[in-house]
Amino acid sequence: MVAKSTPRSVLAWWAVLASAAYAAGPVVLVVGPPGSGRSTQAAILKKDLGMAVVAADEVIARNSEKFQKKRAPSLQGVDPHLDPAMNEFVEETLKATDLSKGVVLDGYPASKIQGDFLTGLLDMPRAVVIHLSVPDDVVRKRLKSQTKRDIEQELKDYHREFDFIRTYFPDANIQEVDGTKAPAQVAKQIRKVLDSRPK
Repeated sequence: MVAKSTPRSVLAWWAVLASAAYAAGPVVLVVGPPGSGRSTQAAILKKDLGMAVVAADEVIARNSEKFQKKRAPSLQGVDPHLDPAMNEFVEETLKATDLSKGVVLDGYPASKIQGDFLTGLLDMPRAVVIHLSVPDDVVRKRLKSQTKRDIEQELKDYHREFDFIRTYFPDANIQEVDGTKAPAQVAKQIRKVLDSRPK
């Protein structure tokens, strides 16, 4: 269920969530380096549990022309995932999506502005952060067909995103999942995390 409201502080948001009962499923933030299988695992959660999936890359691609027009001039040339313009398109996506079984967020939020917006927008249970842990060297091997510069930038973006999530959502249920395993094994680990989360 999406409720448009004035953004609350993180602590106030967690307090509201802790004091109320919700029928909706979990909010799952999937974080991981390139090649860790984020989109694969999000698709599995959608197929097996009926969870909605909102991926930043897909939101940008689907709204490419409008997104470029709304981008902040000062952020042109900067990673588009950080642009506040993401908020409008993520909100539109969430409002048009069935969230009754929960939602998987991939690549969003990626900044404090986005985090503030999200916590004022979603009226759902406490977030679960699934960190698909893959060592940088393994990522480099998996993506060896890409140029070294691209890989290093993607790794830098990933570490920035995960550091932000850990700092902004200190009370989130952060779970480390071994992303080096086969997709089916990773999915099994994630399912175990979701099955054992506090209801």
